[in-house]
Amino acid sequence: MELVRDISLIVHFIGLALIIGPFIVQMRAHSGHFFGWVLTGASIQLVTGLLLTGLAEMRLADDPDMAVNHAKIAVKTVIALVIFIVALVAYRKQKKLTSGDNERSLLPLLHTAGALAVANTVIAVVWSGVVR
Repeated sequence: MELVRDISLIVHFIGLALIIGPFIVQMRAHSGHFFGWVLTGASIQLVTGLLLTGLAEMRLADDPDMAVNHAKIAVKTVIALVIFIVALVAYRKQKKLTSGDNERSLLPLLHTAGALAVANTVIAVVWSGVVR
């Protein structure tokens, strides 16, 4: 079970990198935003986050004194869903643009997805994941 958790966590971090990487690299870019990567990263984050939550629930099921912090999981899941929706909207808008259109209008969506991913990372590190 630990191997599944470790692999899921690694894939979860790769999903995070696919969101934050383009955000940092393209903060000032006027065009060529990689929303496909951000959308892929958001999808990976949602799936692996839910998988990691299920694995944590299974691991702590035998200990009546400890439980997964459901408030933290709820907040992180809502943020991850917002990131996914923002990335999906941006990806679709980018696909509809013609070659002469300015992609700069999509920059706020990239900033939103990136900032929320950073906020979700801070929550993951600072907020305790286990309740006693």
